[in-house]
Amino acid sequence: MRFVDTNVFIYVFIKSPKKDYEISKRILERIERGEEAATSLAVIYEAVDWLEYNNREKEARSFLTAINSYLSLSKLIVAWDNFLPSLKDMYDKQIDFVDALTLQMMKENGISEIYSNDKDFDRIGWVKRIWE
Repeated sequence: MRFVDTNVFIYVFIKSPKKDYEISKRILERIERGEEAATSLAVIYEAVDWLEYNNREKEARSFLTAINSYLSLSKLIVAWDNFLPSLKDMYDKQIDFVDALTLQMMKENGISEIYSNDKDFDRIGWVKRIWE
């Protein structure tokens, strides 16, 4: 099982850059066909927040409907207990807070691979970043 990062969704929203859009689209097509993957509610929130920030809030409904339709995509619930350990990773590993939450969710769920174009994950020894 692989974790799906926010940028996969955003590249599909903006359909650009072409190569990243095509990779993201293929990732989501594999999940739509049944590949088991996971994301977190924090990632989903970050994607919706991006839509709102970019005056595309009307697309939130179709995005959430699509996410809901991916039956093989686990939507992991972020709990308060994930926040403080995430702060440590944020500072120790010099990553943003949602990425630190992502690491916590991956650890808790035994996931070591992530679909992401974010090279910050390359600095995390136990994480394998996949972008294909």
